[in-house]
Amino acid sequence: MNKIKSAVKNLLVFSLLVTALSFAVDYWRRPNAPENALQQTLLALNGESVQLAKLSKEKPVLLYFWGSWCSICSLTSPSIASLANDGVQCLVSVALKSGNDQAVQDYLQQHQYDFLTVNDPQGTLSAQWHIQVTPSIIIIKNGKIVHTTTGLSSPWGLKLRLWLS
Repeated sequence: MNKIKSAVKNLLVFSLLVTALSFAVDYWRRPNAPENALQQTLLALNGESVQLAKLSKEKPVLLYFWGSWCSICSLTSPSIASLANDGVQCLVSVALKSGNDQAVQDYLQQHQYDFLTVNDPQGTLSAQWHIQVTPSIIIIKNGKIVHTTTGLSSPWGLKLRLWLS
């Protein structure tokens, strides 16, 4: 019985350390929105105009910076697609240095990703946001950034972050 208690205690301490480390790394690598970035109008590949501040007044917006060349993005993008398929309507992705519009559309179609995407072929938008790591996920609510995370994310983790915001 003492071995079980000790194992549970060690597991709890380990989990808390991993969680604290994860938050610290996310804080260090967090993107910074430039002034008035949330009011900026972005043009999606489908021709739709997107303004993050306006969208985030209705419900939280998940902003996803990714690249077709990014191996971790290839693991995270299915989670993003799952959210889009589950009806998370305020989801905007930014394809960072992934080619011209046609190349990004082909990539999205090939992987059957049906999320709203803004192309950033030169990385200009991503540089303005100080994106250091892909994937980077930002949650915006009522015109303010309320949460950021980088790296691999699961659908459950993303749903929890959206729910908490």
